[in-house]
Amino acid sequence: MNCNYFTRLTGSKRKLLALLASSAVFMAGCANMATTATSSNSLDVAAAIGGRVHGGNQPVGGAVVNLYYAGQTGMGSGDPSAGPGLGAPILAATTTSANDGTGSFSFIQDPINGETTTGNTFSCPVNNPIVYVVARGGNTLNTQDSSVNNAASVFIGVYGLCNQIANSSFIDLSEVTTVATMAALQQYFNPGTESIGADGIAASKQALVNSIATISNLVNLATGTARSASQISSQSAYFGNGATAVTVTATPDTAKINQLANIISACVNNAAASASACTTLFANATPPNVSTTSRPYHAPAFAPATDVLQAVYYMLTNPTNGGTTNLQNLFSLSPALGAPYQPTLSTAPTDWTISITYSSNSTCGTNNGNFIYKPQALSIDVNGNVWMSNGQAGTGNLTEISASGVPTTCLPLGASRGAAIDTLGNVWYASTDSNNIYRYSPGTTPGVPQALLAFPTTQTPLAVAADGSGNVYFSTVADTSLYEIPAAATATAVVAPVQISSVLGPLPISLMADKTGSIWASSGSNFVSRVTTGNVGDPNYLNGFSTTAFNTLDSTYGIAVTQSNGVFVSSNGTSSALSYLTGSGVSYATTPGWPTAAGLGGINTPESVVLDGAQNVWTANNSNDSVSGMDTISEISIFGVSLTPNGTTNGGLQQSSSFSGGRSIIIDQSGNVWIAGDGTSGNPSNFVTEIVGTGVPIYQPYALGLSNTRFQTVP
Repeated sequence: MNCNYFTRLTGSKRKLLALLASSAVFMAGCANMATTATSSNSLDVAAAIGGRVHGGNQPVGGAVVNLYYAGQTGMGSGDPSAGPGLGAPILAATTTSANDGTGSFSFIQDPINGETTTGNTFSCPVNNPIVYVVARGGNTLNTQDSSVNNAASVFIGVYGLCNQIANSSFIDLSEVTTVATMAALQQYFNPGTESIGADGIAASKQALVNSIATISNLVNLATGTARSASQISSQSAYFGNGATAVTVTATPDTAKINQLANIISACVNNAAASASACTTLFANATPPNVSTTSRPYHAPAFAPATDVLQAVYYMLTNPTNGGTTNLQNLFSLSPALGAPYQPTLSTAPTDWTISITYSSNSTCGTNNGNFIYKPQALSIDVNGNVWMSNGQAGTGNLTEISASGVPTTCLPLGASRGAAIDTLGNVWYASTDSNNIYRYSPGTTPGVPQALLAFPTTQTPLAVAADGSGNVYFSTVADTSLYEIPAAATATAVVAPVQISSVLGPLPISLMADKTGSIWASSGSNFVSRVTTGNVGDPNYLNGFSTTAFNTLDSTYGIAVTQSNGVFVSSNGTSSALSYLTGSGVSYATTPGWPTAAGLGGINTPESVVLDGAQNVWTANNSNDSVSGMDTISEISIFGVSLTPNGTTNGGLQQSSSFSGGRSIIIDQSGNVWIAGDGTSGNPSNFVTEIVGTGVPIYQPYALGLSNTRFQTVP
């Protein structure tokens, strides 16, 4: 093994001595390179980071390995001089993978930030960007012949925030690492420049950081192999939140990850990009429609792939690849025998989306209820954490996992069908066991201490929603009503709920506020209602509010409000479709071209419905496809064009693990699509599913977006 990594050092004598000391330590262990961090970088000692490039069954020598800083001027951004969302990758350092039988490479981090860097030495900029690495070209045949250079071979991995990179950080740049990284970061990737970027501040940067944390649930970065499952335990910092001794198991689509890795490996393990496996890959990895992605304004269309990194991006962002023929052609690139990554798929999937199932058999809280049991409703807070209302009768809990699956909160509040997050980050929970609406303040918002407050109700609460002004609303079944808790977000004591509508219908299971402060409600019947401030004499006037009903599909269930106050509604009854209402005030009607045709996008008894940042419409289906036997989700554009396979036999996006009757769906700031299903009475579900990076990121929570003009927009 060639350990002569550090041939070019620059800077003062003090830094030179630090670099030499660091390199001596790193080289002493080069035969068994460190893969995990033991301590943070000292300000006085340089850090050595590295990895290896490995394609299929063999190392890659002679690859150009570039260390980059993620752009901070928008999704997929690079050099800021090119404008928001544009620009070539920002180079931090460069080196070449060694012809040493392992494809090793390394970089040196200058201990002083803001320094000018050269060669394989880098210095963290003051804006603390995310650092990622790309290996391009090289000899992928392991023949040590420098004349061999497969330009289609491109690998990617992420080290993390620059000021948090630990000494001896190591990444095995394999096809699996590349697939996992692209799955998690696909919404932040520019296929034209092959750069990664986001806004450099606040919500967008946090969302990108959250995406990076997801990568480790898909792949072991030290070995470059797909994970089969990861045990994620609660941490002592969260024990005060009731999550003591809770464990969550993260189970990814291992076989599908390996299948994708084997497909691109078929191209990588050739002498040149002109090999038939490469041309087949590029011809069948069909680019998505730009308008449905996170980059709708930067190019009229995506160019065909010319390397495996672009091809993986296209396979993930257009997961059906334009039809079953293309998908089968891609699947067939992986050999039936001898594929480098195992286990793999035995037959072609219906799509290339990658999911992670987060399950738990742990109990928690003073009632000893399950951490996850029949999850009914999902909410996302400003930090990307996922909150679940669980339907376990008598012992149901309000629970929370972090964006990467760490169990963080468990509160014994009883069974629930609804929850919401207000403008201050308080979590509202409708307990059907105690007839209370609970407000839980996690203590993560400045000036709002951790606390729990119960608001008694006279009726059993069902759905909950928060508007942009700090008010909270809940629906009830027995009296078909909507109640308001005014100024609920800032209330210092219990406030009596005010009944503001009594005509919502038999099952108002979905509520959502719009930009005018009006509340939309499904009915369980053939109409939806808009409740808004009114005057005496208005139809259905009650306590300062009036209610207007608009006829639509039967058995209305899910509600999703657009930026322009349009309303998508789902029918889980005979119609089994989505409809779209537009208008204003008391005049709303079904938009021409709607409702959806039978089975469009695989729609099959749709329930919860949400939008992503490109205004694509997503729904969780509650009926199994008749041939596959799986539950599915469906995606269509705001123009009613299917973005997932049509039909109810093998339609929609299907995952290897069933959703157990899709009940709730939500999209987070990173573009992950989360689904919950309650299962059956004999087999209640104990998990939620995350489809990694497949939606366009959207600002969360909804109420905060309503208050700061970010509602239903990309973060």
